Amino acid sequence: MLGRRQLREKVMQSVYAYNSLRTEGEERMVEKNLMNGIDQIYDLYIYLLNLVKVQQDIAYSKIELAKNKNLPTTEDLNPNLKFVNNRVFRILDSNLELNRYTNDHSNLNWDIYDTYPNHIYKNLTESELYKNYMQSTTSSFDEDLAFIVDFFIEFIADYEDLHDWLEGIQLNWADDLYIANSMVHTTLKSFRASSDSLIRLFKVYKDEDDRRFTEELYRKTVRYQSETRKIIEEKAQNWELDRIASVDLIILQMALTEFLYFPNIPAKATMNEYIELAKNYSTEKSRVFVNGILDKTLKELKDTNNLPKYGRGLL
Repeated sequence: MLGRRQLREKVMQSVYAYNSLRTEGEERMVEKNLMNGIDQIYDLYIYLLNLVKVQQDIAYSKIELAKNKNLPTTEDLNPNLKFVNNRVFRILDSNLELNRYTNDHSNLNWDIYDTYPNHIYKNLTESELYKNYMQSTTSSFDEDLAFIVDFFIEFIADYEDLHDWLEGIQLNWADDLYIANSMVHTTLKSFRASSDSLIRLFKVYKDEDDRRFTEELYRKTVRYQSETRKIIEEKAQNWELDRIASVDLIILQMALTEFLYFPNIPAKATMNEYIELAKNYSTEKSRVFVNGILDKTLKELKDTNNLPKYGRGLL
């Protein structure tokens, strides 16, 4: 699932998109795209789980083709079934949530003849990871799980060609792949030998509060841009606003919006979150600038008793 920092990143990107458009009626359209884009991360998550799952189907198909050759070898007739009998495939195959969602969204399934799954399978079977696994004489769930996790990391999460493919399906998917990869990795690591068909998959939002937070943060940041811009202008001595990078300005406006209109979020927590965003999206100089503006504003709000009740109490 997405943490609050990742949700803030999504809102930041959407505020940037809105500011780039700035035409009447675009605010709601950008918000709709924001929320739809976050929901689509779950689709990508399911798509990647199915990409793991289809590897078993490809392997079965190749085993059957080999058995039915005109002159099958002894190895063809007596194949090593260690991979197709991997216990993680059993958990994925039986998972009710995965099967139900895939049945309702058939575009998230893969066919054994699709190009990318077959490229991945070919790369896997030629690897030392696969050869060592197939030659192992042990048989345990832990071994099966470790192999599938390593396979996912090496041959799916790091598969560069898949990025271009995903972008062609959903424009946001290439950007959100790191989130979905993390969700798949955490899901696989959560499996146990006793896992049954009812094991819960991950959700994009932790709870409904996170969804409401995302909507409200976007709406209030856009609604109060003039007010927060004025505060920044007052605090940014010797800086004209048009000299401040657009992303830095949005980060500051979002942080001030939380200070002023999200009383249930500790003000210091808000400050730390946006300084981290500045680290990721701006230069070191920008991070220092953002830190200075937020620190100065927070102290003034506290001194003048204008910090919302709960935020003030959680300093």
